[in-house]
Amino acid sequence: MLLSRSHLNRVPLVARLNILSQTRAVSDKTSTRKPRLKKTTLLDFAQPKQKRVGSRFETHPDSPEDKTNLPPRDKWRQIFAWVPVNDRVSLSNSDTADTVAECFVPEGSTNKVIIEAFPGPGQLTRSLLALPENRIKRLIVLEQEPKYLDYLRPLAALDPRLTIIPYTALEWDTFDRIEEQGLLEDIETLEWDQGVHPKLQFISHLPITVYGEQLIAQILRLIPNRNWLFRFGRVKMNLLLSEYVWQRLTAPPENALMRCKLSVMATATADFQTKLYDELQPYAQHFHPTLLKKASDTIKISNRRIGVPFQAVEITPLVKQVINPEKLDTWDYCIRRLYVRKATPLNQCIEDLGPGAQSLIPKLSATIDPKTKIREITVSQWASIVKEFDEWPFAPTDLGINDAKLDNYGGRGLLNRF
Repeated sequence: MLLSRSHLNRVPLVARLNILSQTRAVSDKTSTRKPRLKKTTLLDFAQPKQKRVGSRFETHPDSPEDKTNLPPRDKWRQIFAWVPVNDRVSLSNSDTADTVAECFVPEGSTNKVIIEAFPGPGQLTRSLLALPENRIKRLIVLEQEPKYLDYLRPLAALDPRLTIIPYTALEWDTFDRIEEQGLLEDIETLEWDQGVHPKLQFISHLPITVYGEQLIAQILRLIPNRNWLFRFGRVKMNLLLSEYVWQRLTAPPENALMRCKLSVMATATADFQTKLYDELQPYAQHFHPTLLKKASDTIKISNRRIGVPFQAVEITPLVKQVINPEKLDTWDYCIRRLYVRKATPLNQCIEDLGPGAQSLIPKLSATIDPKTKIREITVSQWASIVKEFDEWPFAPTDLGINDAKLDNYGGRGLLNRF
């Protein structure tokens, strides 16, 4: 029985000590304090660490010997546990992969040369190869993960149409290797207004990290100057990407939350269409990896987490390009400089283009309300800003972005080549 302080003071000293000792013993038994951690010494680092089963470069014990066929979907999380999956999403449902393959390369396609990036272990690759043979002449797969390559190489041994380039699509040198092997020598170069290229196509699962956004941003940037695959003409791209990236790509000026630099460049260079959405929901029934715990009924779209809805889309370069290839750097400069303060009216931040740029406002007033916020500016209005800036006698000559804070594309490393 616990006594209050007033009652305890009336108890004789010896009895009081006994009560306190009993109370302390009970407290020690019921204590929830965590035990003190063992101090780490240099000797601990010298001890050999216990190895987990398998590794990124070793075959998992549950992996089947015959890797021509993929393991059951419920085993993927274990077998591919050592693959860095936080940024890689790939189709795992074979029926869904068949639907996507038929959508991307429909009936009527003939002798296509397809570059497939980030295929994972190759569920979609298998479905593409299973299409009528006359549809695909050559399938070039870009994949660098050893565990995934184990399931792709047997396909190349069985089907001569498949060529594997064991490098990541995040490095432009990978595409040089395609040309060095002569895999695009028979591709005809078409005039830009001759329609979508009927023979060359790009297909990819888009990584869900910022590197995925970097990739699509720089691909779009290559359209106006007709570089990369676009030197052959208007090459169609089919992507499996997250709803989050899709909203950023296609956000109109009135979408204050998702409108960004990527939205402006996308709208200026290409046409975007959703090809499959309902057929790919819910995420867990169609894609790998799945969440370890059950996802909530409502998943926020504005994030890059695993489990965000995915969709199949088609991106086609526009015939008429708003961006003059010779002014591409000017477009980059103006958009990046002004989007630093995207919620600010144009007349309050135009000085970010250079000292004295306020003098451009009277000329821009005919096409843009000076009080328009940066994120609400349309592509045609951006064209007016770029035109007036380019004709401005006092425009800066160095259009490089030297302020790291202005560069939200994640750095100037892997993807900055063209």
